[in-house]
Amino acid sequence: MSLLIASLSACSENSKHKVDGFYTEHGEWDSARIPFIKPYEGVIVNEENGWVMNLKALKGGDSMLSHIRKATVFNGFILVHTGSTLMMGVEIKESWWVVSPSRKIEEGFSDEKQYWDYLKMLGFKKKPRLHDIRVIASYYEDHDMMDWDDTRGISCLFERKN
Repeated sequence: MSLLIASLSACSENSKHKVDGFYTEHGEWDSARIPFIKPYEGVIVNEENGWVMNLKALKGGDSMLSHIRKATVFNGFILVHTGSTLMMGVEIKESWWVVSPSRKIEEGFSDEKQYWDYLKMLGFKKKPRLHDIRVIASYYEDHDMMDWDDTRGISCLFERKN
């Protein structure tokens, strides 16, 4: 009984904590969105471009990624894998991106090995698992908030869908 009371009081304390609307908004009537790390988000308006993410063009380069296939948020980094997209004005078959708002990083790679080498340079010991963007969208829709620390939950959803 005391465990139940403790868990209920923890829930009521958590409900007092105000959550930034950026992490709970689902999008407009004609689009859907997934929050990554504020101000970065994945958005889909139509199938032609698939899921996209706007960049801040920190180095004056690309301002948007399109055709996002997989993504995750890990230790303050947004990691994205795309299909065909533009990189520095050139269309490429696929790309890997490392974005960190706090470190002011927006780096894209057309080669997975270069992407992994860059992650290692940043201190990554192993390559984080990226999740299918459609599975992430389903998880977000089901939970009304994106919990990137709950990758186990996202992974379980992925296994059920396949």
